[in-house]
Amino acid sequence: MGAEAILEKIRKNAEEEAAALAKQGEEKAEAAAGKIRADAEAEAAAILENARQRAEELEKRERLMAGLQIRKNTLAARRAVMDEAFSMAGEQLADLPKERWEALITRLLLEAAETGAEIMEIPAADREKYEWTPEGNLPIIGEKSFFKRLNAALKESGREGKLTLGDAPANVTGGFRLMGPVYDVDASFDALLSQAREDWEQEIYRILYPKDE
Repeated sequence: MGAEAILEKIRKNAEEEAAALAKQGEEKAEAAAGKIRADAEAEAAAILENARQRAEELEKRERLMAGLQIRKNTLAARRAVMDEAFSMAGEQLADLPKERWEALITRLLLEAAETGAEIMEIPAADREKYEWTPEGNLPIIGEKSFFKRLNAALKESGREGKLTLGDAPANVTGGFRLMGPVYDVDASFDALLSQAREDWEQEIYRILYPKDE
């Protein structure tokens, strides 16, 4: 086999391998995104009852205003109620109690991480939550920072447990973005709620307006 033929074969093999790796990365990214959406939707389901009650309060309040009785069945009025419901869901996600917030972040991370050595970009307002460590040197359970416990969870799951926090804050209101060697995952609360709204809009509409069925 001549030198040119050998070089051509090497080039062709490299192209095929690169294409296979790219396809594998896309499949893993899609699978991770699907799992993250499922978790976000599960968390959103716990909020929907409050959203329904809030929607009823909004309609009662708006009906007192002139002209809304005519407008209340229009698409624009219903859209405003949906917007308010999801806005409230976002606020409640941001204000989750510490234990529920940590549990949600942990689930999302375990489903998004591929190697466990990715870079995790978080909002500046959340950095203290990840880095704070209780005072004292006693080896009590839970003494480690939340970020160290995330790495421990990654390691227990069979991954490296070498996650690092990005230096630049993520421009999101909650959740995180995970930057990996093969693919990135947007697990910000904004992105999760947006996807949940797209997936669930008809179901939520039936919950908010059961009389229309």
